[in-house]
Amino acid sequence: AIVVGVTPMIDNQASDRYFYQILVFTGRRRHAGTRSNVSFVLYGDHDQSQVRLFSDPHRSIFQRGGIDAFVMSVPSEWT
Repeated sequence: AIVVGVTPMIDNQASDRYFYQILVFTGRRRHAGTRSNVSFVLYGDHDQSQVRLFSDPHRSIFQRGGIDAFVMSVPSEWT
C-alpha cells in the first residue's frame, strides 16, 4: 500500500500551534476496509481532544490494504 498524501483533519483550527501525524493501516484480509465514519479521541497525560472524525473529501479512505495519513492540530502541547 502507498500513502497518497497527508490529509489535514477537517476540524483543525488555524490558531492551533501543535500538530500530530496519525497513520492508519487497514488490514489486507477480505472485508478489512470500511466506508463507515471513523472517529477517535486522543488522550495525553494532561489533556484530551474532543471527538475527531477522519475524512477526506478527495478520496476514499480506509480501503483494504491501505495506509491513510492525517494531520491533527491542537492548541497546546501534550506532554
